[in-house]
Amino acid sequence: MDHGWMYWHSDNMLKQNTARLEEKEKRERELLSQIIVEADDYKVEFHRKRQITSETNRLTNREKEQEFVAKLEKFHAEADKDYWKSIAELIPKEVAAVEKRRGQKASVVVVQGPKPGRSTDLSRMRQLLLKLKQNTPPHLNQSPAVLVETPA
Repeated sequence: MDHGWMYWHSDNMLKQNTARLEEKEKRERELLSQIIVEADDYKVEFHRKRQITSETNRLTNREKEQEFVAKLEKFHAEADKDYWKSIAELIPKEVAAVEKRRGQKASVVVVQGPKPGRSTDLSRMRQLLLKLKQNTPPHLNQSPAVLVETPA
């Protein structure tokens, strides 16, 4: 029995499979090189954007720091003149919002707080400051400059 045609057929299939595999490997290498090029472009763009954002953040932080230092110097310059005004400026300003729920009365909710979503209750602090302002202890009646001059 002659099986030559089977060898020819298997040899032909082997050549076709080899050609198909080589083509597939070639496409995969091209795809891989394309992915590497895109990744390199992405890294370059990412670093450029990061550089820009860090520069803008530095500038805004410097400006905010200058404003803060200016406010702090102004506060210390005016603190000797009027104690109560300077103390009142230290208390954070609250933004009250009226919240109305179904079936309940309207209630006042403080929006700004130490943590987001938490209300700040400064009523006790205000109460103590008002008490101190109305019945000021003797050592707080005069400014520090006057206290230094009196003993001499």
